[in-house]
Amino acid sequence: MESKPEYIESFIQSENVKIHYLDWGGSGQPLVLIHGLGDSPYIFQEIASALKTNFRIIAYSRRGHYKSVALDARYNNDELVSDLKLLVDKLNLKKVNLLGWSMGGNEISEFAIRYPDRTNRLIYLEAGYDMSDKEFEILLKSLPQSFLPSPLDLQTLDSYRKWYHSFWFPDIEWNETIESNLKASIHVNKDSSITTIPDDCISKLILKSAMKYHRKYDKITAPALIIYTRPFFYPSSQDPSIVKLYTSIEIDLMSDWRIKSMNRIRREFNNATIIEMPNGSHTSLIFSSRDRLINSIRTFLFDFY
Repeated sequence: MESKPEYIESFIQSENVKIHYLDWGGSGQPLVLIHGLGDSPYIFQEIASALKTNFRIIAYSRRGHYKSVALDARYNNDELVSDLKLLVDKLNLKKVNLLGWSMGGNEISEFAIRYPDRTNRLIYLEAGYDMSDKEFEILLKSLPQSFLPSPLDLQTLDSYRKWYHSFWFPDIEWNETIESNLKASIHVNKDSSITTIPDDCISKLILKSAMKYHRKYDKITAPALIIYTRPFFYPSSQDPSIVKLYTSIEIDLMSDWRIKSMNRIRREFNNATIIEMPNGSHTSLIFSSRDRLINSIRTFLFDFY
């Protein structure tokens, strides 16, 4: 018999968008978790379960992801911030802590600028990179394969799972959280082939919009915790040529961009704390540095209260 989920699943809706979310409940101040491109709220299952002892934990599917639908087919940062505001209002959350992972750093930045009276603290989980920087475009062009699966990868659930594991989480043993996140990011067609959620077209629109948004850190008054790790990616295979290429990406591009990003944050933020996790990549630190990550979040938020 399947165990009962630790969260409540529900929806909020406006004229132009329907937003799916998970509410783990919990006591204390609300902490809203925002995933990155191609993920879902289920990616946060492990840290949500741990943090709900101290905070009310809510995670939602960004528009175009899982069961969240953008009826107006718009994916720019203004709309994404409006979705976050809709969630906060509909759930009667007077003031919130926000955690944005990767691309989710865009929403929390702009939300904090527009609604400082509704923002307690910000946590940038591997989200301390401004995607409008030229380095991000160089990174995308440097990868040995697209971040989108090929037609062969999409033939069956097993072939897609194999690609997904090797590309995004090659350093992590497959686990229940990754499986849940995978199943929330796909549709299995009648012929057993896979369609990703969001599909390639919407993913490219979301990415293009994110790359147009330039963050104005100096306009943010809320205290922020910026969490980095290294390397940015682990090789998707142990082929010597692939390992060499990923090593080059880290040394020749990401290392300098990481330092540049940290220096900009120190210079422009009113109140920012920068830490580095000991293990994991941009995608895997939530597992590899789980305990350290949870303790860092608790310490940062408790220090405020």
